Amino acid sequence: MSDHLGETLTVAETAKALARSTEQVRRYLREGTLPGRRVGGQWFIEVAAVEAFARQRRGSPDFAQCLRQTVHPDPLGDVIAIGASGGGDIAAGRVAYLQSFAGGH
Repeated sequence: MSDHLGETLTVAETAKALARSTEQVRRYLREGTLPGRRVGGQWFIEVAAVEAFARQRRGSPDFAQCLRQTVHPDPLGDVIAIGASGGGDIAAGRVAYLQSFAGGH
């Protein structure tokens, strides 16, 4: 893409280049995450901005990767204890869950 200095792309072309939906590209534009110009009802995005955006996205972790980095994958598992108990003592799990909101008393 860098051969096209000053060239602009439409939302559809940008979506194809970024492998995103057109609605996602419009969201990036509205939020200011991806710079672009609006002329009438049409967005135009410079090729250089698309390239910079793609480089930035490649360097940052995606949502699924962030989720994998959580400290405790099942934070309610110990409190509710349904999975570990086989579901036999759901009432006790419910009581422990509700007590956790009251500071464990």
